[in-house]
Amino acid sequence: MDLINIAAPAGERRDRFFARSVGAKFDAKVEDGSTSIDLYDEIGYWGVNAKSFRARLKDATGDITLRINSPGGDVFDGIAIYNDLLAYDGKVKVEITGIAASIASIIAMAGDDITIADNAMFMIHNAWTIGVGNRHDFADVAATLTKIDDALARTYAARTTTGIRAIKTMMDNETWLNAKDAMDAGFATAVGSASEAKAKFDLSVFAGVPKSLVWDEEAAADAKPTKRDLERALTQDAGWSRSKARIAMREIEDKSDTEPMQDAGEVNLTALADAVKAVSAALKITK
Repeated sequence: MDLINIAAPAGERRDRFFARSVGAKFDAKVEDGSTSIDLYDEIGYWGVNAKSFRARLKDATGDITLRINSPGGDVFDGIAIYNDLLAYDGKVKVEITGIAASIASIIAMAGDDITIADNAMFMIHNAWTIGVGNRHDFADVAATLTKIDDALARTYAARTTTGIRAIKTMMDNETWLNAKDAMDAGFATAVGSASEAKAKFDLSVFAGVPKSLVWDEEAAADAKPTKRDLERALTQDAGWSRSKARIAMREIEDKSDTEPMQDAGEVNLTALADAVKAVSAALKITK
């Protein structure tokens, strides 16, 4: 979502906007003179922020293939990622493999080529925020949001075949597009083969989520947690700092009897339990 750590949409309030996810991943690999980046997470503090993305981008070589499956997140982190991709010397090919929603759809606009999977979705809407203050403060916030929405609309219009007025109407209506619609509107340059999304997110904060993307509790329960899922659980749900969470993840890898786990690999839950106990003891964490 286009979040500028500015009002939450109608519906349930929560500490974070995307309360649940499975299969989250952020990885970059350099092979044969080119770079592939998997952006399968939300954008911003709880997921992939601009600083961490820029660090991966500095190590990139040759052309980049950026695979996106993201519900969006912080607008300024997303804009910074978009601008860093525009400034990259090589060619950037974007592949939307699941969803490119909200600010993730802006990141997708940085692609020289943009391919969307036949079963993927693309969504644009207006920026949100949470504010506290008097009417003058909120008038200032509204003015800021208007400027941000205009900047986002101009970014879409510059990359697509759709006029800025039509885009602003689509943003007002929180518009979800399937692959064909995204292609027809110019948000994608090609439609690719259907593929199963590697990460899934609870999108209930949005007003018009397609039925196919509604959070499936049973499917989520059956999904194997990834390293990134567990790190998020420790920071978001357990309230640990990121440094404490990362100590725990290192403990997991040290104690695991299997190969060190990757972002999308199977997690050794016994090792997780042992690691949490070890880190809790070392840091004197009590209930």
